[in-house]
Amino acid sequence: MKSLVLVCALVSAGLLSGPADARARDGIRAQQERRQEQREERREDRREERREERREDWRDHRREHRDRSADAGRRAQMRNGGGQVLSVEPEGPGYRVKVLKDGEVRVHHIED
Repeated sequence: MKSLVLVCALVSAGLLSGPADARARDGIRAQQERRQEQREERREDRREERREERREDWRDHRREHRDRSADAGRRAQMRNGGGQVLSVEPEGPGYRVKVLKDGEVRVHHIED
């Protein structure tokens, strides 16, 4: 009789705790999903920061190139005694600059 009561008590305790366990599992699962979403948001934020850094680096690179090529054009003009700069193109360690003066196109290589 005592063992029957004990078995009934254990079985009923297991039945009563079943839904509570399911709710607890659902709560844990929800927490895990929220954490996963937060991790993904942080990852996306870091990706966006890296993209912005690359954009800034590219802008700096373009600005530096523009400044150097403009300087190469001025130096070629001075070397040529004036004239109109037609083009400035990167070539090797410097720039290839075409300058028009007195109807003649002259090509200068300006070291960087």
